[in-house]
Amino acid sequence: MDSSKSPITYWFKAMWWFTTRKSGVNAVNFKELLGFGSYGTAWTWLQKLRRCTIRHEREKLSGRVEVDKFFVGGQRSGKRGRGAGGKFIVAVAAER
Repeated sequence: MDSSKSPITYWFKAMWWFTTRKSGVNAVNFKELLGFGSYGTAWTWLQKLRRCTIRHEREKLSGRVEVDKFFVGGQRSGKRGRGAGGKFIVAVAAER
């Protein structure tokens, strides 16, 4: 990604679509969502993003583990907090 000729805003949009789609995203959808000219470009970008999400030699968390959750979403009128619509939950676990 660091040697990409594409604007960084494209990468942020790509990461957003890659991480927020409940059923995942394939290259055809990615091409349409980001307006790429070719399927090959969309496929290459998806492969780069998928490689970033895999940590080789990963182990289960052990010892002292901290867990937290938070909600991400835009402001809307109506109910606030956990029950508000249009928000996504994000859970994080980290080993101390």
